[in-house]
Amino acid sequence: MDNENNEQKHKEDEIDWEAFFNPEDKQEWEKEKLQKKKWKKFVVKIVSSLLVLALLISGLEVWINIFNLPAINFVKVSNHLSKQPEVKKYKKSIVTIEWNGVKGTGFTVSPSGLIVTNEHVVEHTNRVNVQFKSGESYAGKVVAKHPEIDVAIVDIDAENLPFLPFRIEKDWESTVGDDIIFIGNPLAFTQIANQGKIIGKVHLTDWDVPVMMIEAPIYKGNSGSPVLNQNGEVVGVIFATLQNPEIETKEIIGAAIPSFYINEILETVTD
Repeated sequence: MDNENNEQKHKEDEIDWEAFFNPEDKQEWEKEKLQKKKWKKFVVKIVSSLLVLALLISGLEVWINIFNLPAINFVKVSNHLSKQPEVKKYKKSIVTIEWNGVKGTGFTVSPSGLIVTNEHVVEHTNRVNVQFKSGESYAGKVVAKHPEIDVAIVDIDAENLPFLPFRIEKDWESTVGDDIIFIGNPLAFTQIANQGKIIGKVHLTDWDVPVMMIEAPIYKGNSGSPVLNQNGEVVGVIFATLQNPEIETKEIIGAAIPSFYINEILETVTD
């Protein structure tokens, strides 16, 4: 037994304990540790970059809308038109209609606060915020909706407001070829004046009345914009863009509801 113990002790004496603490092994371990830290930092950078990229992509559409060339062009045209005294006067009647992130255009048609806009702008609400160029803001109540011609009437508690007159002749087709001005709140802008031309009429599916086709730069947010003739009268209200059915190219034009049909609705509201 003593001999076995002595042999075991002798073997333990022969173990090279310094091998467990070899400086080269320690350097290798430190190297691996450093590589792991570098890899962790690299992964963190990749993840952070992907998150930043996702945020940039989500906001890209907004910036493209604001800074695209057509947008820059219509701002330039608007600045030019807005120097005209009559356009400055028209703008006093143009309002921004907003609710729950939805934005559209409207305009006053009476000094007591009746406002015309599109039905699709206020389709899911009866309460809106109405803001004028002057900065004045009102709570608006939707008092009439006519989805069959995409018209809605909003009422605000006000008096002595500037307003736009209507051209109410039913034979609006005689105005084809006339130059027009329209004012609205396209994209991220407000109170943008632009110009175009009435080029014809079109019958839409499920509509009982023909609508006006306008050759003009129209964008999201122009819904509810008044179309004005050279006398400052409202001849129509913009509600959509569509492909010109009269030519084979994919030219996009504006569509407006003739003022004659809107005036009929106003008469029922004011009675």
